[in-house]
Amino acid sequence: MKTSVLLIDDDHAYCRNMQKEASGMLLDLLVAHNLEDGLEMIESNRRLKAVILDGHCFLEAGQQGIPGANFVYHAFHRLDDLEREQKRVIPRCVNTEQPEAFREELSGLATLFTKNNDTAPLFRWIRQELSDLEEVRVMEQHPGIFSRSELFFSHLEEDELVDLLLFSENPDAVEIPARLAVIRRLLEKLTDVCSLQLLRQPPQKYANQSGVSVKAVFDALHSHRLISRHILKLVHGLYSYCSEFGTHIHRPSMPAYSPGIYAFRRNLNSLLEIVAYCSDLITNEPKA
Repeated sequence: MKTSVLLIDDDHAYCRNMQKEASGMLLDLLVAHNLEDGLEMIESNRRLKAVILDGHCFLEAGQQGIPGANFVYHAFHRLDDLEREQKRVIPRCVNTEQPEAFREELSGLATLFTKNNDTAPLFRWIRQELSDLEEVRVMEQHPGIFSRSELFFSHLEEDELVDLLLFSENPDAVEIPARLAVIRRLLEKLTDVCSLQLLRQPPQKYANQSGVSVKAVFDALHSHRLISRHILKLVHGLYSYCSEFGTHIHRPSMPAYSPGIYAFRRNLNSLLEIVAYCSDLITNEPKA
C-alpha cells in the first residue's frame, strides 16, 4: 500500500514530476501550492504522514509578488501546533534551490535537500522517516486492511484501529474493557456501511428496540447469501462479547470474569477478519 505525503510547492510542473517520481517509491504525493491550502489538507487528512516544503512559497492563495523564505518558518510553526493538537509526529523537510540560505538557521531542526538534484535522497529520507512512525509501521503490516479501510472508517476511526493494533503489542489489562468498547463501535460503523452498500437499506430498518442493528443486519446478509455462516457467527460472538465487557451495557457490578490479553487479541483479530471479508464484498459488489 502507498503512504500519503504532502508537497507544498508553487511550481506546478515540478509538482507533477515529483508525483511521478514518488509513485515509484510507493508514495502517494498530494500537492498544495500555498501554505494555507497545505495545512488545511494535512489537518483534515491524517493519512498524510509527512510534508515536503519548498524553500520559497506563497503563504496563501492569490498572494502577489515573489514568494519569501518566511514561508518555511511559518510552516514549521503551524506544523508544530498541529502536532500538539493532533498528538502525532509530522516529519518535514525543506527542498529548495537555495539550501545555503537555510542551512545555518535550520541546522538541527530540519533536513535540507537541493531541489532538482536530491530527488532520490529526499524520497529515501521520507521512507526512513515513515518507517520510524509507529502508525505507519502498523498500517504497512496490515495492507489488506488499511488499503481499503476508507470504505468503512473516518480518519479518526482509522486512528482508533491503529491504536488497537499498537495496544495489542503491549496490552494493559486495566484498559482492556475500554478497548473492547472501541472494537464494538468500529463493528457498528462497519455494519452501517454494509447495510447501505450491500442491502441497500438504512441500518435503522434492522434496529431493535434498543437501537442496535448489528446482529440483524448480518442475519439479513446471511439470509441473502452474501456472507458465510462463519462470518455470521463471528459477528454475533464479537458483538456479544464486546458489549458484555465494554461500556455498552450499564449494570450495578461488572461480571466476575475479567477479559485478559488473549481474549482482547482474539476479538481484535475477529474484527480484522470481518473488515477484510466485508471490504472484499463491497469492492467486488456489482455496480447498479
